[in-house]
Amino acid sequence: MIGTLLMLGLNHSGKQLSADRNFYGVVRTIELNDHTLAMIHGITIHGIQDKNTPSQPTTYFAPDSGVGILLANYPKDNQPAKVAVLGLGIGTLVAYGESGDEYRLYEINQIAIDLAEGKGGYFSFLEDSQADIEVIAGDARISLENEYMANGSHNFDVIVLDTFSSDSVPVHLVTKQAFDLYLANLKPDGVIAANISNQHIDLQPVFYQIAKEFNLTMMRIDNIPDEPNEYLSYWILLAKKPETLNITEILARATTYENYSTDVALFTDDYSNLFQILR
Repeated sequence: MIGTLLMLGLNHSGKQLSADRNFYGVVRTIELNDHTLAMIHGITIHGIQDKNTPSQPTTYFAPDSGVGILLANYPKDNQPAKVAVLGLGIGTLVAYGESGDEYRLYEINQIAIDLAEGKGGYFSFLEDSQADIEVIAGDARISLENEYMANGSHNFDVIVLDTFSSDSVPVHLVTKQAFDLYLANLKPDGVIAANISNQHIDLQPVFYQIAKEFNLTMMRIDNIPDEPNEYLSYWILLAKKPETLNITEILARATTYENYSTDVALFTDDYSNLFQILR
């Protein structure tokens, strides 16, 4: 069982460069030092970029994180990757994008979109990436559903769920019905990667029941940071086909769930209970 998450290196002190408020709260840009900027929503850091190494993925998305290892080694055939990311932050994950890759980023908060797209000149992951990038404004589940109804499956190689690290968890993105939609938009040999690095709730039992419901292979990759601007992270990887995750770099780091059990019931649009998964 994952213990309490220690946010190593988390420091909200620094010079405030911008602050904007909307329905979703206050989003600030903080200068942590003379070459490192962070975007903070409420009390949660949603991205850090070091101007000395601007293309280096940071925080929960470092190269040794679960999602970093996945994106660096999948698809296995070295074909261009088609990736969906739910939760934009400052766009850190597009640093893994290469020429020919397609990254489709879903974000509900317009302030975050503006900053990630370069407002104020603070962050440049989106501008610097070699991938083809499209940012979709609005609720990710509604956007995906509308797109599916209009044009059918996106057939993503990877769907990244990065919406669960703040104090307020969007439960509608982790229900059976939400995963019906994700899986309909995923290739048969695709992977769903979920960031469950949360100080307050343990999402493992929720994802375990999802995996059980849809007969998915489930693994977890933990990353203890050893570089500046990295955070301790826990990532769940889910695949329709067990062989999809037979990647040496993943298997060397993975925790599996053969002996895991939980009393937490499957989350649906009609039922969820966050009190059961409080740390």
